Amino acid sequence: MSFLYAVSNELQTLIREGGYVLCAILVVGMWVYTMIFSTWCGLIKFEGQLDREFMSEGDSKRFIVREFAVFELDRLAWVERRTPVIGVMIGVCTLGGLLGTVSGMLATFSSMATLSSVSTMEKIASGISEALVTTQAGLLMAIPAAFLYALLLRRLAIVKAKTEGEMYKEIRACDLGRGGA
Repeated sequence: MSFLYAVSNELQTLIREGGYVLCAILVVGMWVYTMIFSTWCGLIKFEGQLDREFMSEGDSKRFIVREFAVFELDRLAWVERRTPVIGVMIGVCTLGGLLGTVSGMLATFSSMATLSSVSTMEKIASGISEALVTTQAGLLMAIPAAFLYALLLRRLAIVKAKTEGEMYKEIRACDLGRGGA
């Protein structure tokens, strides 16, 4: 129980030191990771449906080709629409860290310019703390997200290659069997 209390106090201190910029970075970071994981799960679901729905032999080839094209445009387009947003949000995390750095340094220099006694040192320390905390938070959100994003794009490329291969086989089968399909 005391561990949770200590973690809670430490988190409150970090958020207080990082200010509004840190809160924005955390919100955007949670959004990025939610989008990455939901897109990844959607891609896995799409691939599973691809294997199940278009491996049946009973339907006519033309029907399969048409259904496959609709399926691919619907499901794969959902994933492809999300990927640019994820990339931009990763950049926002990094730039949010930079914004926090700049605002913390502005607070530091502002405190140095006022030249009062003890409170000046506290303000300087607070500004430097804000600068470092937000920089760290922005990088801690963006770097792993960038790796996951690269893995997601690679997986998307594999699935697209698979769909194009399946589509080519079905179209070729339709062209070869024009009379009976």
